[in-house]
Amino acid sequence: MRYVFILLITLTCAFTYAQTKPMPNNLSYPDLIPVLVNDSLYGYCDSVLDIKLSPVYESAELFEEDFNFQIFHVNKPEIVKYGSAEYAWVRHKGERYRINKKGDLVYKYNEADFKTGETLVQLFQKSRHTIDKVDETTLFQHIKDNQTGQIVFPDDQSIADFKEKNKTFIDEGIRLIYYPSFTALPYTNFTNEQTQLQGIKNKETGEIVLKARYASIEECYNNPLRVHQYPLFIAYRGDLNKYVFVGLNGTEFVLYSAQIEFNTK
Repeated sequence: MRYVFILLITLTCAFTYAQTKPMPNNLSYPDLIPVLVNDSLYGYCDSVLDIKLSPVYESAELFEEDFNFQIFHVNKPEIVKYGSAEYAWVRHKGERYRINKKGDLVYKYNEADFKTGETLVQLFQKSRHTIDKVDETTLFQHIKDNQTGQIVFPDDQSIADFKEKNKTFIDEGIRLIYYPSFTALPYTNFTNEQTQLQGIKNKETGEIVLKARYASIEECYNNPLRVHQYPLFIAYRGDLNKYVFVGLNGTEFVLYSAQIEFNTK
């Protein structure tokens, strides 16, 4: 599916969420992190590498919102719930599924369930608005005015106005998404000129945070396309021919048999 991101407004929001495991950079780990086991299959573990969901998946992603399921974009309203952060994408026996936090396969991807079209993004930045929650029925983000405490979107009038102004877009499957603005960490990727591998450094001080050892890096922090920010990145390890999750403290979410026996006692 192709995406085009259209900036409609430039308000701002300071997006906040509960911290469960404070980090020096004020980010917290998710409860379930994809972990590669024995260079083979993925399961889910916690931040200290204790297995929580058995490794049975060919690939695994974070439990997070997928706005492809937003009500304007689906042909079956009953599947919207599977787009919430209670579910994650995995690949199992060659098929793509959403799983719940027990590891159950609850939704099998079907292209016919979704409309074709692009993605319409409204971006809130540096204002008195925050994202209060994500609606389970529509997958719309509820936008709160911090001064009045009132939800300013969605309501009947704002939805009616949006439908009227964007009828053609909606008919083509365009989804309405709000992305909040985060306080950015002072980290950036860098490439070793000799090895062409990537690492992470502090762009303010130049200090190397993690040495260059990965073929590619995708941030789970400072990423405006994610609702939640985590002290993680997704790295491609050429020696394994696999993508692995890595913590900003250098922890690789990769386990082998001996480690699993130790961590699950």
